[in-house]
Amino acid sequence: MSAETTRKRGIEARAALLDLMPRQEEAARRRLAELVENVAAKRPPTTSFSRFWILGSLQAKVTCAYLAYWLRSRWADAEERERLKSETHLKAALELLGTMGYLRGAVMKLGQMLATFPDALPDEFARLLPALHFEAPPMHYAMVREVFLDEFGKEPHELFASFGKEAFAAASLGQVHRARLHTGELVAVKIQYPGIARTIESDLKNLRLLMQPMRLGEDWGNVVAKLAEVERVLLAETDYLAEASFAQTVRDSFTPGEGIVIPRVYHDYSTRRVLTTEHLEGVHLEEFLDSAPSQEMRDRYTYLMTVATMRMLYRTHWLLADPNPGNYIFMPDGRLGLVDFGCTRQLSEEEWQMQVEVEDALLRRDEEEMERLVVKASLYDSAEQMGRERLELIGRVIRWQLEPWLSDGIFDFGDEDFFRRGMDAMIEVTRKGFMRGMPVHIWTTRFILGARGVVYRLKGRCDFQEIYRRESGRGGEESTMTSRNEASPPPEGEGQGGGR
Repeated sequence: MSAETTRKRGIEARAALLDLMPRQEEAARRRLAELVENVAAKRPPTTSFSRFWILGSLQAKVTCAYLAYWLRSRWADAEERERLKSETHLKAALELLGTMGYLRGAVMKLGQMLATFPDALPDEFARLLPALHFEAPPMHYAMVREVFLDEFGKEPHELFASFGKEAFAAASLGQVHRARLHTGELVAVKIQYPGIARTIESDLKNLRLLMQPMRLGEDWGNVVAKLAEVERVLLAETDYLAEASFAQTVRDSFTPGEGIVIPRVYHDYSTRRVLTTEHLEGVHLEEFLDSAPSQEMRDRYTYLMTVATMRMLYRTHWLLADPNPGNYIFMPDGRLGLVDFGCTRQLSEEEWQMQVEVEDALLRRDEEEMERLVVKASLYDSAEQMGRERLELIGRVIRWQLEPWLSDGIFDFGDEDFFRRGMDAMIEVTRKGFMRGMPVHIWTTRFILGARGVVYRLKGRCDFQEIYRRESGRGGEESTMTSRNEASPPPEGEGQGGGR
């Protein structure tokens, strides 16, 4: 598929979001069109009260929709009940997409996390929510101009040789436009939504309010620490200069022959709220999967994703704290593009030491030491204080997370049984409220679940343990540039998908 075709199919024409809905679902298409237009014309609300009110209204609308379904389905036959249920799911999914698209910020990030696991959602939600990764309703061009005047004192067309008025990608904190520099390079310009930092502060304030009933519990101190951690990391994501600095660090970690591309940052065209980088041609996960790629191509990209995340973790001690399909570009020549380094978290010395100790115990298969570390990471003084049920369940989650580390040979991340076991354990931990632990585990868990969700959908495989040994320098095999360059070229005739 050509780059031009992709542009036509993208969201540059705002109505292209309607492609998410089949033409036969005309009423839903009209509702989606209304939502997109309404969202584009509005600034995200920033006060705690307004955001709380809007979320409360969403809850009321969704509750009423399902109540109506319950009443109508009581006298319907099985076929009619299924139709009514599907209709209700679709209505709720549209309301969720519209509200999250309007509120943006931390609320939309929650939607993105849900969308990472479409197999766990009703079909109607699974169809719409992935749009939040990079096809959320964009803001109107008038607000884009406003940001440029604030940041550069110039309009976009004064700064660039050309500037696309329609965004080609939009997500939780900003949207991306194509532009061309006066020197001729095609670039991607990420522009932050107005007032987005205040929306994050308001959402966290509301969350603290909602969680007040927990303050009498023994874990309240840990809850407060975790909320502060979330707020700190999300607010750091609004600093595009910090993102540019980290992107450069990651870019320096790879050589051109490794098949992994980190776009170059153009610092003269970047500020705290505008980030200009090299534009990468390629497609996102959904479009790549639509091309029915071979298993060989799926495995190649799984290999490249694993190398990329391992390199960042073991060389810089940084985590991609919010990995999602929007971070990956499947390039026409078979290379993998990595974009969006805003939501990241660097491990402290203490946190890194814990990571090393857990890996050591795991590789030695030292169950007693693993139990001690699980207790320590859960912030208890002893296994007795933690309780046997909590200890066993948390240990099950950690062992699932680390299972690829212990598997020789090719590991199949597309295996449904493996994926389901992990999801079931996580759901059980959440259901029982066993959430106490080091604040950094919010991001390590998100890091693993987000990455697993992507490679599960990719149905990819790789020799995880071999990559781990090489990138970490453990197991007697030091990392070398020679071994890193062993990334195989794409199979002949493949990797020539569309461009973006």
